[in-house]
Amino acid sequence: MDVIFVLLMKKRIVRYGTLFCLLFALFNTSALAAPNGEFLSFDATSLSKSDGSYWVWGEGLSVPIQIYGLSDVEKSFESHLVMKKDQTVWFWERIAPSGEIKVHHVPALNNLIDVQYKMGDLLALDQEGMVYLLSAQGLLSSDRLKQIAPLSGIDNVVDIGAYWDYGHQYSVEKWAFLKKDGTVWVNRGNFPSEAFAPIPVLNDVIEIEENIALKQDGTVWYWPNQTYNALSDSVTAAPITELTNIKKIKSYGKSQVAIDQNASLWFWGVTYTGASDGTIRHNQIVTVKLNSIKDVEDAFVVERSLVVLTNDGNVWEASIDREAMPVNPVFDHITSGVQEIKLGARHIMMKKNDGSLWGWGVNKNGQLGSGDFEFIHLTPQRVQRPVAVYLNDEPVVMNSGVIIRNDQAFIPLRSIFEKMGAVIKWDASNKTVTISQKEPEKEPVIININYSSGKVDLNNKPVSLSNQPFILVSTAYLPLRFISESLGGKVDWIQDEGEILIKMQ
Repeated sequence: MDVIFVLLMKKRIVRYGTLFCLLFALFNTSALAAPNGEFLSFDATSLSKSDGSYWVWGEGLSVPIQIYGLSDVEKSFESHLVMKKDQTVWFWERIAPSGEIKVHHVPALNNLIDVQYKMGDLLALDQEGMVYLLSAQGLLSSDRLKQIAPLSGIDNVVDIGAYWDYGHQYSVEKWAFLKKDGTVWVNRGNFPSEAFAPIPVLNDVIEIEENIALKQDGTVWYWPNQTYNALSDSVTAAPITELTNIKKIKSYGKSQVAIDQNASLWFWGVTYTGASDGTIRHNQIVTVKLNSIKDVEDAFVVERSLVVLTNDGNVWEASIDREAMPVNPVFDHITSGVQEIKLGARHIMMKKNDGSLWGWGVNKNGQLGSGDFEFIHLTPQRVQRPVAVYLNDEPVVMNSGVIIRNDQAFIPLRSIFEKMGAVIKWDASNKTVTISQKEPEKEPVIININYSSGKVDLNNKPVSLSNQPFILVSTAYLPLRFISESLGGKVDWIQDEGEILIKMQ
């Protein structure tokens, strides 16, 4: 089902967001909480802990898992590229079908400030102002990254923007480059073979977003992305006269926002009506000041929502599912106590004052890291705290993370128990598993679990568990403590450190 239809159907739910968020906070388990300062940095689907470990979720991972082989990550970029504290750049990838994760050094890149992967091209910008290009045309791989090379014809760059230029016969991809001297340059024709040229009248620019620019004097300028002229014609820019004294601009496709020095919010560009194949895009050319929201720190367009963070740490949402944005749209409260927001492709990630991370939006691939694959969440969901598992002091590498339910840890079926000397037999048709262990001078252990009925037997005797084993998509999960202790292990759950220690006796 198209996400737009789902959003329209669920839109009413968000009106009760404040009450629901309060109830959710009251009943949320302490095992999910994170001590303030545990996370050094975070992004839409990743985080770095103070111990140097790096964790990711999404893309089929419902909770964070650790990327072993990566440590001291300072910043993450899109397309699985990260930069360590020593300014080296690394790439991690999951190998199908096993799900094994491999890490590769990218020696051509160092000291990055931005990576953008759009229209089949990956551009990486470093602190020296050099731009590197890789025409990947698909999923990145370690072999393809070996082909990345400096982009000729452009240097001294501090910011990058990308957009489509629609000509009268065909469209071409355009990249815009903000240089250190405040000028903006674009490719004149097909990228990257055609020469780059500056846009006249664009000087003293401090920020670019797609095809709009913010000047040092607080004015906002745009250059058309629908020229209808020969591609060789010079690109010209014009001011958006309604916008003055602006300190921040954002562009999300064809929907734009700006924040002025008085912390007021402005909107222009595309709003939507209809769903699926009947979607209609309405272009609001005149910039509108939104008088129903004040004290704005940041703003984002997520699907058909305008999400706003105010300076007091509150997060608000207004719909852009309308023919035009009114002067006084209704903003509904999402949550409070938020320090910072990061934008994903179809969701946002929020860091709260207590150090916890919360997600909001589309979640069909586990983007919110909350332990489920519900298509969309219109109330904030807490990202489950990263949990590391050690067996006899050795880290256990897993393809799916530990899921905490009601303060109980559940672990993927084939993640650790075979390392404890158990034999696992899975019956997919009946959704049953048998875990057996036979060791010299020990009583044999046989555990039978029926995922359909929830029945659990230990050595042919029924066992009552407070939380039943479950299957999430295609991964079967087992209660870690019960299975581990039944197999002769001693389990310590150190919540303050986010660690589970198992010792075989």
